[in-house]
Amino acid sequence: LSHLRKALAQLPHSIPLGNSKYNFEHYAPDPERVELYGSTEAALNNVLEVTFAPRGRKDESAPCPFEFQERGPGLVAVIDVLTAALNEFPDSVLLRKWVHDL
Repeated sequence: LSHLRKALAQLPHSIPLGNSKYNFEHYAPDPERVELYGSTEAALNNVLEVTFAPRGRKDESAPCPFEFQERGPGLVAVIDVLTAALNEFPDSVLLRKWVHDL
């Protein structure tokens, strides 16, 4: 995760700086999503899908299945969210795939 944090913090300056699309700095699981999807893990997966792949993932053979729309602290904070979730669900294949994909 530290490697991913560094990579996200050093995205090219050609990607605009901002927090409008990715703002994980104050993320907390939405109780309604947790109830709807059955767990905080599944609710987080939904948030990540909606945030990073609203139109679906790019070709799985691509180095990154997402095209980042902006860079900044709101995006980098997704690492804190994933770290906390992996502490709660250490065997989560789903969350580990997100770490790999990002």
